[in-house]
Amino acid sequence: MTNKPENTVPNASALRRQRGVGLIEILVAVVIFSLGMLSLAAMQLASKRATYEATQRSIATGLARDILERMRGNPDQLDAYVSTNLADPNAPLAAPDPNCVNTDCSPAQLATFDLVDWESLVMGATEKLDAENAGGLVSARACITNTDGTVTIAIAWLGVSSADNPTESACGNDVTGLYDDPEETAGNNLKRRLLVMSTYIGAS
Repeated sequence: MTNKPENTVPNASALRRQRGVGLIEILVAVVIFSLGMLSLAAMQLASKRATYEATQRSIATGLARDILERMRGNPDQLDAYVSTNLADPNAPLAAPDPNCVNTDCSPAQLATFDLVDWESLVMGATEKLDAENAGGLVSARACITNTDGTVTIAIAWLGVSSADNPTESACGNDVTGLYDDPEETAGNNLKRRLLVMSTYIGAS
């Protein structure tokens, strides 16, 4: 007597269960892939923000060093460089006369020219896009003080995200509402970035 061979073909219900398991695996893989792509996008966004912030701070550092070197070259006119609330687009400094690029100027005239020229750099007026300032810092304000040869340059600008509010400088760069985060309490200045640079410049 021979044994009847067993039926090795799976029944329909078993096949359906196997197909269901495969679909779940695909869905899990898609979810994991999607989460990975979202994390990658978030990392790229954070990287771009960090790069932008670093670029703005580098620009501010270069601007501060620029005006300090101009003052070092004209040490007897330090008080002529003292100014508050520079780079206000509603109250820019008047154009210098004469223009010291092509004209020999006195020390006092050179100080006036330096200050106006430097303010235009802070405001980004030397670079234009559709007639709008495209260089410099975003919503920048700057000021210069001199105390017996100790010169302080303070530059404030608008960052991309909220951060710890920097210590207020002696120059008074706290412009009401200019650096507020609309998602936070008004008047917090949480988007303000501030660079302060000081040095001593002796008279000639």
